[in-house]
Amino acid sequence: DALREALAAAASARAGLSAEAGLTRPRHRAALTEAATWLDEAVAAPLPELASEALRASVRALGRLTGRVGVEDVLDVVFGDFCIGK
Repeated sequence: DALREALAAAASARAGLSAEAGLTRPRHRAALTEAATWLDEAVAAPLPELASEALRASVRALGRLTGRVGVEDVLDVVFGDFCIGK
């Protein structure tokens, strides 16, 4: 819950959005809804591998909006900064 609140606050601050900001395009709403659903899955995941896959799917949904985030970018950071799979 704290992570979600911190992410929401950071996103709002960077985008200059208020709580009342709405999405006007159905494609944007669908992508954000999908991303939020996957984040819920990640939080509830019983295994780290499942949480990782849910986070990857969430990033993919957000990437459809921004065009900036790719799975390989996330994996580069995860494997570069953490000792996973070694």
